[in-house]
Amino acid sequence: MLRFNSFNPIAQLVYFLAVLSVSMFTWNYIILLLSLISAVAYSVLQKGFKAFLKSFFGYAMIFLLVTITNPIFSHKGITPLVFINDVPITLEAIVYGAVLGLMLLSVILWFSVFNSVFDSEKLIYIFGRILPRLALLFSMVLHFVPKFILVFKRTLSAQSDFCGKNKFKKYIVAFSASVSVMLEGSVQTADSMSARGYGVKKRSFYSRFPFTKSDVAFTAVTLTMFFVVLSAFATGQLSFQIYPHIEMCDITVVSILGMVSFGVLSFMPFIIELKEELVWKYSLSKI
Repeated sequence: MLRFNSFNPIAQLVYFLAVLSVSMFTWNYIILLLSLISAVAYSVLQKGFKAFLKSFFGYAMIFLLVTITNPIFSHKGITPLVFINDVPITLEAIVYGAVLGLMLLSVILWFSVFNSVFDSEKLIYIFGRILPRLALLFSMVLHFVPKFILVFKRTLSAQSDFCGKNKFKKYIVAFSASVSVMLEGSVQTADSMSARGYGVKKRSFYSRFPFTKSDVAFTAVTLTMFFVVLSAFATGQLSFQIYPHIEMCDITVVSILGMVSFGVLSFMPFIIELKEELVWKYSLSKI
């Protein structure tokens, strides 16, 4: 089955760089909505709706916080909605905060997708030959964070009755014990690597990630859609001005083509996963 996770890491990295570069440097709210919705759709398909719903409250709070905070500190714009102590709250400042919130949410969700797709082995595959030490360090950091959380939860569960009702003390004891466990594990890892001869001579590499025709096709579609979107931005067909007044670009063939291209680009993982899921369920129904 051709899952998005099964593509070559280089093809996946090219895809994430394309989506994130557009999402991080545009103020076009339609593009940002497409980016956000596609990231949410893929996350729900991968983790399940209930698992995603657990983190939805945090995402919503980030969006509301940014949207509300910006007009409090920024009073730019020519459309005042209300005056508080002779200080204007402008429509442009609210829209700016909302668009900034969309940008932050879409980028956070796409990095979450990136983290679920890329493991330490893929990072070492991509950067191991160029920057072997940095690749190893980065992969160990990515491995350290979820492992520390797991150790902390297990420690907290094991000594739930040890500190009585004092929750603060319970968390401090669990945190201290978890740090000790992780430090001990780091020392053991360093000793193990030294015993196996790490760094003594040039490393050999083994790769289980062949670059297939599917990877070529996926990368070609990614780059094609990306360059169409870049062309639309370069010609000003996807511009969105907020200050000093809100002004959206005219709807033209180029702007529509740019939006459709980014829609195809951002929804590619979701479409691939959904197709394989439907094919799998159809195959099971035939048994």
